[in-house]
Amino acid sequence: MKKTLLSLSLLAVTSVSNAAVVNLGLVDSSCNFNGTDKGLVSFNGGTYLNCELPTSIIEGNNTVVLAKESADTLDPIVWTLPGIVVVGNGNTQNADPSTVDKTVLQIEAGAQIAGSVDSASALIISRGAQIDAQGSANDPIVFSSLDNNMTGSGEWGGLVLAGFGESNACPSGAISGGQMGDVCTMEGVASAAYFGAGHLSAPNTMSSGTLEYVVIAEGGHVITDGNEINGLTLYAVNSSTTINNVHVHGNQDDGVEFFGGNAAITNMWMTCNEDDSIDWDLGYQGYLVNVSIKQGDNAGYALELANNPDNDNALPRSNGSIFAMSIDYVGTGTPANVPFKLKEGTDGTFQHVIVGSSYDAKNCDETTGAYVSASGQWSNINYGCTEIDGDPSNWDMPSSSGSALGFSGSSFWSAPACD
Repeated sequence: MKKTLLSLSLLAVTSVSNAAVVNLGLVDSSCNFNGTDKGLVSFNGGTYLNCELPTSIIEGNNTVVLAKESADTLDPIVWTLPGIVVVGNGNTQNADPSTVDKTVLQIEAGAQIAGSVDSASALIISRGAQIDAQGSANDPIVFSSLDNNMTGSGEWGGLVLAGFGESNACPSGAISGGQMGDVCTMEGVASAAYFGAGHLSAPNTMSSGTLEYVVIAEGGHVITDGNEINGLTLYAVNSSTTINNVHVHGNQDDGVEFFGGNAAITNMWMTCNEDDSIDWDLGYQGYLVNVSIKQGDNAGYALELANNPDNDNALPRSNGSIFAMSIDYVGTGTPANVPFKLKEGTDGTFQHVIVGSSYDAKNCDETTGAYVSASGQWSNINYGCTEIDGDPSNWDMPSSSGSALGFSGSSFWSAPACD
């Protein structure tokens, strides 16, 4: 079917860019021509129209809208991922910012996106494309698996954003086989998907879009080679991308991981994730403001932070900043891991951090070649642990301070309790 413009009511929805709003030209009007009608399903306590997305969404410089409900039947829609769904074509090797597809995937407030349970599914916003997911506190956008609860983990993959930003594993103008070219590929994706500046002489500051009031739950499914996709993965994503009010819950792998770039997040809640809540590496340079972590039994580290696993001193060095963070342990047993795992040359700045009294183990951290060494990089910290990992030369933590602010803001989404 020839692609047509959406109705005037949908055209009124604002987008990240000035691009025209189009549909994908699929045959089912019930799915607003953007998905395949798979019938009604019982989902999260209600009845939804199951609209399955295609595995590739490439629409030039236009915007595709995933609406909260069908314009035809008025049924609420759950947009399902049949596998890896890629927006744009920036995942191809040597993609050029000047010619790459710049499709915008716009997701309406309150819309539901789901990966089929036990499906190797994920949504990838490739380099040059954008996501425009602007929910609200009362009407968040929710990514989950396609079942009738929010209590699982590893039931689908996750949300992946990739940019043309900087990574110290694939610096600008990297040499590959004697020629300039991309060398960095995403983890756990069935076919090679590239990220970073690659063959460019300098990183490009293109935005990957907007995430506002977004929930990502039940993810972390093994995709191909033993890797699990994080709840939210940011590959060389630039600070021009807007990410505020994100809640990642029950992911089988990390809650959020940054592979280079300098993206920032304000207001983030990480609950019941089974590996690390926050992971950065490959030269991450961004900042996180207002962070709440609830770590369950047998989970990984609250923060696992690295520079480059193959070269501690690779440049640019990871040097993220965290301001106002609270870490609480909500399981019934002794935490499996310490709050802070700093390794492989990472730097960082940490201000107003509180490790809750529920963490009663002796050590605060484990360090392996971390670059953090000055107490000035740590200020207003409050914790009950009394020792570092036995090597003061690695990390000079300041004395506990009663003036630490932490972050105790309530999430916009009520997460189930950790198991």
